[in-house]
Amino acid sequence: MATWGEFASARPEMAAVLAGLLDWIPICYLATVAADGSPRVHPFVPILTGGRMFIACIPSPKRNDLLRDGRYAMHALPGKWRDSIGDDEFYMTGRAVLRDDEETRGIVTEAAKHEIRREDLLFELEIERVMTAYWEKVGQPGTYAVRQFWHVQ
Repeated sequence: MATWGEFASARPEMAAVLAGLLDWIPICYLATVAADGSPRVHPFVPILTGGRMFIACIPSPKRNDLLRDGRYAMHALPGKWRDSIGDDEFYMTGRAVLRDDEETRGIVTEAAKHEIRREDLLFELEIERVMTAYWEKVGQPGTYAVRQFWHVQ
């Protein structure tokens, strides 16, 4: 697994896609694995700080899923339409790891653009795979996605 900073150093143009999307709408969707093995999808706001990506979880099914089975898939909301290349997509997978020590809590709380409450648990999203895409010829015959991929070696 890689940290956000390791990924961003390896593929800065791909990391910039998520940064641009989060500037537009700072919400993503996180898919987790429920206790019965079924998928579950939750909205969340990623917190990027110190070369790492975090999620703050209130007591919830999402939190229970991450404590039990840290596997996740994340998808950012589609980006603002850009005339030159259409809308951007950002997708990543990996494992969420509980990182709820006081030092990390202080760093994440300071960086977050929303309130981090005492009962929230903090997880770092470690990264295994990333995919970005934009669409060519949208609304025309032959519409296709231009994709880039990255994964931990």
